[in-house]
Amino acid sequence: MSLQTIEINSAKITFDKEKTKTYRTEYNKPCDCQDCRNYYKNIENNVGLVNFLADFGVDYSRAEEIMPVDLGNEKESLINYSAYYCVVGSISKVISIKKEDFSVSFGVSSNINVGHEITDDYFFIVVDIDLPYILDEEREFPQLSFIEKCIDKFKLVFKRN
Repeated sequence: MSLQTIEINSAKITFDKEKTKTYRTEYNKPCDCQDCRNYYKNIENNVGLVNFLADFGVDYSRAEEIMPVDLGNEKESLINYSAYYCVVGSISKVISIKKEDFSVSFGVSSNINVGHEITDDYFFIVVDIDLPYILDEEREFPQLSFIEKCIDKFKLVFKRN
């Protein structure tokens, strides 16, 4: 184990870059859904973010979880992404960093679990970024939830009366 320790915004961050590089599970293999492919295609062109993650041993194409939120239903609407990357190591406190072309936070999350394959301490680097849709295919928009569909039907019924 070759631990490195750095300090960012008064937080002590200790991590194992080599172990993080080799961390591979079913959970962090690249997803092939449209949202994830769009995220990865955008991120591969963001050299600052790719290098920032690589400094910790993180492969940008191996997020533990990517959560997209459409910021509109037009073709040109941005998509807000929260991408969780697992790093083998520990942090002394939760911190956030804003760069010119991305924001990240360091922390632990009870909402995201890594696979049982990891027995070391770990933390997450969470990338929060708004990105355009850039794939060469028609954009799929989120479908209405069951409750939204019911509300729409009720509106139609009461509108007729």
